[in-house]
Amino acid sequence: MLGRFASSLVSALMLATATATAASAAVPPPQPTRGPLPGVTERTGNGPAGKGQAEVVADLNGRPIQLTSYGTVNVQAQGDPFALWAWQPDRRRFIKTDYGEVAVSPDGRWTVARLESPREPGKDRLRIFDRTTGKSRDVAIQLTEYTPGADTENGGTQYPQMRWPRWSPDGQKLLFTVSLARQDDRSAGVLILDLPDFTPRFLKIHKALVTVGGFEWNHDGTRFLVRHGRLGGTTVRLYDLQGKATREYQVRGRPGGDGRGVFSPSGKRFVTACLPLEKAACVWDAVTGKAVTRIPTVAGPRPTTLGWYDEKHLLISTAAGIGIVDLKGRVTETLLKIGRKSQIYPHFSALK
Repeated sequence: MLGRFASSLVSALMLATATATAASAAVPPPQPTRGPLPGVTERTGNGPAGKGQAEVVADLNGRPIQLTSYGTVNVQAQGDPFALWAWQPDRRRFIKTDYGEVAVSPDGRWTVARLESPREPGKDRLRIFDRTTGKSRDVAIQLTEYTPGADTENGGTQYPQMRWPRWSPDGQKLLFTVSLARQDDRSAGVLILDLPDFTPRFLKIHKALVTVGGFEWNHDGTRFLVRHGRLGGTTVRLYDLQGKATREYQVRGRPGGDGRGVFSPSGKRFVTACLPLEKAACVWDAVTGKAVTRIPTVAGPRPTTLGWYDEKHLLISTAAGIGIVDLKGRVTETLLKIGRKSQIYPHFSALK
């Protein structure tokens, strides 16, 4: 969903977050405080969009995860109905942006925003911001160097896209899914940016299934993985950093990459959203590939499996909103309280 957001630069966000110093780089950035989240609307059928209900109801500081952004949808808005709200630590607030996506490194130092407007054919742009120096720079990536565009039926050209930025657990690499032109549910490959120069390198991996979410890291950043096959009959494949497939799990579902990621911190287990409409989270043994447990998500318009919170808990949707759930399906804590008809798509990532 986030990949569709309009994405011209909102420079105020970058300038306001430029106050951190190198001395404070090791200090975790402040997390969102308790209270309502701005910009959330409620789905009301064909009528006008109403004010939605979404709020932080827990202290998010001192946790292994961070709430970095969330998407909202307002079908009554003029122009693009999608918006991305990014957390701004120094101002202690979420700011509405025109970014496509935002990814914050696990140490809180780097913010990478994907920009699309003004868009050049076959090219994506990233703005990389270093909060320890207050400096930012743009990186232009010519996707058609790696995978071609495709002609459309009306005589135009459709270009590949890069989406879903994912930081490696050590914060030294950034992974993007590159989708095929005219077949955006299939991958052309992955683009990996290596720190400190953010030099991109492309690995060709054709036709992995990327309908909702794409390639994800394993627990230590030595492999990445993706769903493969067709809906109703998929597997999960692991690849090494040269793009060679190293293992295939005969399991169901989409890997859940938010929070601490698909794999538990130890790497012993991994999680997928394993039933149609993401109605359950399935935990699998990473050695044998056998099922460990299946946890139903709540009934409603937006059940979802996000990822791991720690070794024994998941981040998934609950009756109240988004919460921490143990492997027996018990909600141990609610982090976000969300109205049942509210249009919000939160993004949590790891935090060292």
